Amino acid sequence: MKQVLTVFQYTFKEGIRKKAFWVSTIIIMALILLLCLAPRIISAFDKSEEGSQGTEGQAEVSSEKEGMCYFIDETGVFEKHMDAFQALYPELEFKSSKTQELSALKEDVAKNEKNSILYIEDQEGVPFIHVVNTNFMKGINAGKAGELSTKIWQAEFLTAQGVSAENIAAAQVPLGYAEESAGEMNLTGYVLGLVMTFVMFFAVYYYGYGVAMSVASEKTSRVMETLIISAKPSRILLGKCLAMGAVGLLQMGGLLAFGLACYGILMPDGFQINGTEISLSGFGADTILVLILYFILGYALYAVMNSVCGAAVSKIEDLNSVMMPVSIVAIVGFYLGYFTSVAGGGSNALSKLAVYLPVSSPFAVPFKILTGDITTPELLLSMAILAASIVIIAALSAQIYSASVMHYGNPLKWKEIKKNK
Repeated sequence: MKQVLTVFQYTFKEGIRKKAFWVSTIIIMALILLLCLAPRIISAFDKSEEGSQGTEGQAEVSSEKEGMCYFIDETGVFEKHMDAFQALYPELEFKSSKTQELSALKEDVAKNEKNSILYIEDQEGVPFIHVVNTNFMKGINAGKAGELSTKIWQAEFLTAQGVSAENIAAAQVPLGYAEESAGEMNLTGYVLGLVMTFVMFFAVYYYGYGVAMSVASEKTSRVMETLIISAKPSRILLGKCLAMGAVGLLQMGGLLAFGLACYGILMPDGFQINGTEISLSGFGADTILVLILYFILGYALYAVMNSVCGAAVSKIEDLNSVMMPVSIVAIVGFYLGYFTSVAGGGSNALSKLAVYLPVSSPFAVPFKILTGDITTPELLLSMAILAASIVIIAALSAQIYSASVMHYGNPLKWKEIKKNK
């Protein structure tokens, strides 16, 4: 135990002294602060717009139009309702044009992104709506223009059939609707789940890489020769993994506490995005505890694998090439967890595989916890499989680490490691 503690103290001090630790912490804190300030900035702009509208009443802010919409109507039905289209896009000046001018008007729209064409073609007595913009990011919306044109066409048709204006208006009243979820998933949980998937991957990968880098650096500087005298290789492996894990928990814990504080102080009460209130009500102490546990387990799995990569090289320059197999496994596990989370399904076979497969469960399960898409038995089984995998891989890694940690020269291959052992 004393040997493990000695290695732990040395590696932990080296970890928190590095500039990368403090720079990454400051950058992430700045991003968290900006994210929490964004709703207040948005709310401030909304209030200023409401105030300007209140002082000016219903009058237009500016009588000048931003652009032109050339209106071509082959049916003769819609041109007399041009004021309805004008009300839909008050920033544009609607101008009646002819079909013969269409080619010239398209050239004008191609040169001026503020102009558009609304062309209603007569196709055997049935109107067809054409909208021409400079590109797909500019101009008027074809869907809105088509929706308004449909109402006008229906009203004209029903009027010709003798239907009263009151009945036509009643028939065209839009129906109310609401979307409800039978499960526990909501927008906040979904977004937080995706964020946690990315955070978990980068944290597990970054600190696992830190273990490999620490071992490789100490081999390069010959510090390992001093450590190996005072501690067994298996104790060095355990001490280093625990130390880098503690550095990770320290940083993640500090960022989490900072994020919760910023949310509590800066986030406006009842702030909504598209009608959905942003709330951390599902982010309780039990959820945080499970997320921390999954970070520890995920980190442990990849840390023991990365430590072998660090021990197999003599130069830091060779580390990335030796770590390629582990990196591929980590990326495959991340994408398996990410894409099954984005799909939002918990019953398909691929989603179940992501929950129980050790290389992907650290990235898939946090999302399902935050969205309420996992049961307690499934969570416990996933943890058990992951923990058992860590024990097996750690035992194998300890043997490989012992056989390769004092090797200098070209990176060891699997056959050479087996032969040395």
